[in-house]
Amino acid sequence: MNLCIDVGNTTIGVAFFNEEAIAKRLTYTVNLKKTSDEYESVINRTLKENDFDVNDIHNIILSSVVPSINDPLIIALRDVFGIEPMLIAPGIKTGLMIHVDNPSEIGNDLIADLVGAKEKHGYPLLIIDLGTASKILLIDKSGAFTSCLIVPGLALSLNSLTNNAALLPEISLKTPKSIMARNTVDAITAGVIYGHVDLINGAIKRYEKELGYKCKHILTGGSAIYIKDLLKDEVIYEPNLCLEGLNSIIKRNEVKK
Repeated sequence: MNLCIDVGNTTIGVAFFNEEAIAKRLTYTVNLKKTSDEYESVINRTLKENDFDVNDIHNIILSSVVPSINDPLIIALRDVFGIEPMLIAPGIKTGLMIHVDNPSEIGNDLIADLVGAKEKHGYPLLIIDLGTASKILLIDKSGAFTSCLIVPGLALSLNSLTNNAALLPEISLKTPKSIMARNTVDAITAGVIYGHVDLINGAIKRYEKELGYKCKHILTGGSAIYIKDLLKDEVIYEPNLCLEGLNSIIKRNEVKK
C-alpha cells in the first residue's frame, strides 16, 4: 500500500492506495504549530481508526507547498513507518517534459496534478486547479507543460472583499442558486462564483485560440466543488488528481520498502 500526502496552504490531503485504487481518503486542516510528536499521534490514530497496520505501508510520498511543515511531518512519518518519505524535488522521476522559463518555480502540487492528468487523460490538456490560488495549467499537444495562469482563489477573493470593506458582512463560500442576486450576501457569492466561472471559460477560449486546437479540460482542487456543476459540460472533474499523480510518481521511481 502507498501513502500519498499533499500539503497545501490550507489543507493536507491524504490517500492510502492499494495499487491504483484509493482505499481511504482523508483531509486535515493545516496547523503550522504542530510538532513531530503531534503528527505522530495523528498518524497512529488514523491507522487505528481505519484498521491499517504500519506494515501495510510500503511507500510514502509527500508534496508540500508549506516548507515549515515538512521537517516535523517527515520525522513523524519516518518514526511511525520506518520508511524514508519521498519529497517531490529535483531529481525525482516524473516523466514530464517541462518547457517553462523557471522549472524550479513549479509547485510540488502542480507537478503531481500534471503527472496525474497526463497519465489518466493523455494530452493536450488544460488543468484547472482551484485551491488557495486558482491555477490553469497547459500540457500542449507535444505532451509538454508549457504555461500556467495564477489568480486569487475563490475563498481568497471572497475574504479579500469582505475583510477590506467595512460595511460588508462576513460570508461563507457557497454555490449560488442563480446569478439573479437580490441581497448583499447573494450578490457577493454570485459575483465571486460566476465571475470565476467566466474567468475560467474565458481563459480556456484564449488558450485554445492561440494554440489553434482544442484541449481536454480537467477540474480539480478543494474549491472545485463550488463550481463543478456550473462547468459540468466543459470539464472532467477529478477531485483526487494530485494524490493520484503522487501515486504515479511512486511507481515511476520504483520505491521499495
